[in-house]
Amino acid sequence: MNQPSRNQMKRFAWAVVVSLASWTAPPPASAAGGVLKLTTRDPDTEGAVPVRLELQSDSGRRTAVRRTVRSGPGMVLDREIELNLNPGTYRFRVVRGPEYRVISGHFEVQPGASDERVIELLRMVDMRSEGYLAGDLAWGGPDNGDLALRMAAEDVHVAAVIRGATPRIRGGADQQGDSGAAPWTGQTAHREGDWLLYPGPDEPAFRSDSGDSRLDSTSLPVAFGTHPAWQEPGTRAVIANPFAWELPIWLAGRPVDGILLLGDWLREGTRVDRVRQGRPPAEIGFTGEHGPGRYAAKIYQRLLEAGFRIPPLAGSGPTATDAAIGYNRTYAVGPSADAGDDRQVRPIESEVEYYQAAWAGRTVLTNGPLLRPTLGGKAPGHVFRARSGEVLRMSVELQLAVRDPVDYLEVIQNGETVHSVRLDEFSLAGGTIPELTFETSGWVMVHVVTQYPDHFRAAISAPWYVDFDETPRISRQAVEFFRTWLADCEAELKKLPPERLADYVQPVRAARSFWQRRAALANAD
Repeated sequence: MNQPSRNQMKRFAWAVVVSLASWTAPPPASAAGGVLKLTTRDPDTEGAVPVRLELQSDSGRRTAVRRTVRSGPGMVLDREIELNLNPGTYRFRVVRGPEYRVISGHFEVQPGASDERVIELLRMVDMRSEGYLAGDLAWGGPDNGDLALRMAAEDVHVAAVIRGATPRIRGGADQQGDSGAAPWTGQTAHREGDWLLYPGPDEPAFRSDSGDSRLDSTSLPVAFGTHPAWQEPGTRAVIANPFAWELPIWLAGRPVDGILLLGDWLREGTRVDRVRQGRPPAEIGFTGEHGPGRYAAKIYQRLLEAGFRIPPLAGSGPTATDAAIGYNRTYAVGPSADAGDDRQVRPIESEVEYYQAAWAGRTVLTNGPLLRPTLGGKAPGHVFRARSGEVLRMSVELQLAVRDPVDYLEVIQNGETVHSVRLDEFSLAGGTIPELTFETSGWVMVHVVTQYPDHFRAAISAPWYVDFDETPRISRQAVEFFRTWLADCEAELKKLPPERLADYVQPVRAARSFWQRRAALANAD
């Protein structure tokens, strides 16, 4: 586990102070202020790289710089920039995704001053070289020809761009970005309400297998949408809003290929303290800035408990048009490097390989901590199989790098936290987690949650599954949770005008029958 040393976390600052006597013919535009030239340097490559620069005046007001690309709470610094600033004190942060340390400090500008500084970046982890490739699977921001630059500044390598028109199918030529690595942006998505549709090849590797007999996707009701992509073979359907009132109808109506677990309710520089579009939480513990993130995580656990195997995804989200790309990111795990043992994996070598891993749930999601976990030597998404009477015993192993103080690390088994520990306690225990035991079907996830105050900042593994006698776990309590949600949805739908309500009559009836059958299949409390 990698942790910041005291020296590496020190803030740096400088004062831009040059007397007027040192000037010779200063530019007229800078006569009342000062000029600061910043250049970045990555010691690993010994070259300049794009980063995000956040600049504020001493009063806390964001300082905009003309002819730069806005990125979340800052702007893209494309390797070097010349800042013409009014006199005063400024605070700054230099960010390049979660794999680099944040550099922060302050400087003072005096009238007529000039200076040049090189910002030395410090990388904590090179996830790509370890076989973990970062992608934003729901980029809803602008694409004005600067997407590769935005991606390079945030050190993200894959982006699925949400289009307003019919999306093009993955397979476009790779573009060479300023990061020195090809950014892959061939996959696009179309937004249909609270769904994202990803056209793609009609291959089994790209399809979720729920084992359910549900509505034929060629005759979907209006409750799902009318976009032509619904009818195209190979289209993957992802739920972009896990809080949506219609969630139990959608789960009953068709196979779901993914669900955003980290989405546009988690935004850097913006606080979202409640669910604004969808069913608010009925339980306690989901209020405040961390509430929406914790609620989404709990909903996903209920999905698993109800017997669904839907890959979790992370992305900026369709409404976060001003976000920094890749703040919520999906790390796909590369193929095994040693005969099926995922404790060492090879780097992902193509966009197709990335999405094969993502749709298979071979992923870790994060907007902060860098988690590389295995269970029994397998990456997330693996299905362990056994027969009645057998006992499976497996251990979670992980590597972790963090910038924020960690609140807790927890292992969740079948919806219950079976191991929760503070990071200092985890280190004192030698970085070991007690062995897990399975005698019946179930699932496991690992969460690392930070103390970041503005919202839920965490790393979340996709689940591992355990099947005894080829039968997944289905919890009665989880099924009842979604039956209650369906009843609440019906009450909400009754507020619609009669002509719109009519579109939901058949889907609601089908959903009632589906959840009744699911309750009859339950094999766990």
